[in-house]
Amino acid sequence: MSENNENRTLAHSKVEISVNPNFTTAFLSFTKPENGGLDVTFEKVMEALKEKNISYGILEDEIRKAVDEKRYDENICAARWTAPVDGTDGKITYHFDTNTMIAPVEDEHGVVDYKNLGLVRNITSGTCIATITMPTDGTPGTDITGRSVPQKRGVPANIRAGTGTSLINNGTELIAAVDGNLRFTNGAFSVDEKLLINGDVDVSSGNIDFIGSVTVRGNVCEGFSVSSKKDISVNGYCNGATLSAEGNISVRIGSINSTINAKGNVTLGFCENSRITADGDVESQSFVGGEVFAGNDIRAVGKGVMVGGKYTALNNIDAMTIGSENYTKTMLILGNNAVLYEERENLRRSIAELDDKADQLGKILNSLSEMQKVAKLPPEREQMKAEALRSRLKMQADAKRKQARVEEINAALELAQNLYISCRKTLYPGVTLRINSNIMQVNSKNCCCRAVVENGDITIKPL
Repeated sequence: MSENNENRTLAHSKVEISVNPNFTTAFLSFTKPENGGLDVTFEKVMEALKEKNISYGILEDEIRKAVDEKRYDENICAARWTAPVDGTDGKITYHFDTNTMIAPVEDEHGVVDYKNLGLVRNITSGTCIATITMPTDGTPGTDITGRSVPQKRGVPANIRAGTGTSLINNGTELIAAVDGNLRFTNGAFSVDEKLLINGDVDVSSGNIDFIGSVTVRGNVCEGFSVSSKKDISVNGYCNGATLSAEGNISVRIGSINSTINAKGNVTLGFCENSRITADGDVESQSFVGGEVFAGNDIRAVGKGVMVGGKYTALNNIDAMTIGSENYTKTMLILGNNAVLYEERENLRRSIAELDDKADQLGKILNSLSEMQKVAKLPPEREQMKAEALRSRLKMQADAKRKQARVEEINAALELAQNLYISCRKTLYPGVTLRINSNIMQVNSKNCCCRAVVENGDITIKPL
């Protein structure tokens, strides 16, 4: 028996530490002691880890538990790194479609407007085009030896500020820097303050409604319109079209059967059977038919023909030839007073119509009131009475408002103006001249003359 004890070898518990190549984890295992050898201890494991240069992420609770439970010959995770957190890449959130394909626009009710092809996208200065999310750096990690492990930093979003745009708020917003047309080309948004239509305004472009100035290199075709918050310039002609601008309008060749409205001046090569309204001057080489109103002057320049139609200017009218040898009916109205006279006459006619309708409704109301004294009115008669009363009150209020405007005009008509109609070649019979409240029918041919008001009458004098 003593001989067998002498042959048994004393064996202490051995601790083995294995580390993966990237130093992200370390595992320990320990053997069972033999023949009375010493068992593993927590301190012994910590010494073994230290010998392997492991100083970070040590799982002390797991180690103590494994030692206490005597989990021999198991692979036990003793240390674990803190992985780096990579940053996130920047991103762009567009608030406008980057697809600029031209196609008919459909409204919220499903109605398709085939004359609105979406060629223009109006945008005002300061409008946010895109929101940019900035990249994040992330955080570095630490391996089990305590060394820092670099993270992958986020990549900034690739965005460029095109013409007419700006990056603000430390690059987190792309905004329109000007009013204009928003376009997306070559991977970037841009805003054009001026809109250029290289050809005609027709089915290929659709109607144009732009916040800035518009230049049309071709023509504006029948049934189409161009609207601008600034100026409009047409290199060709407009035929059966509508132009509207808060600035000036220029049509190099001319206008046929079109409607043109401008807050500024209107300049035309020729004007034929068109309706022109301008707060400033209207100028053309010839005016044939139509109706023209100018808040300042009307000028027929060049060959300077003004024949047929109605021409109203709040200041002066200047032409080479007015009327024609055929005695074409042509009316020239000059001065604010003349315009006010016309407005007053229209108001008076409207007031008379309103009064007549109100009287008719009054008779209906009286009739219904008499019926009501005898018996209760049926529901449909009660409704008729209520509607008649509402309509009559509305008409009376409208008539009262228009009468107040008539009184304003009466006061304004007392003001005098020194105005003239100048004709540098021939003023033909068939022309009606109205300067303020004075009217004159031209009955004889006059050359190189000027029409003015003297002693309360229109007088034609030589230039």
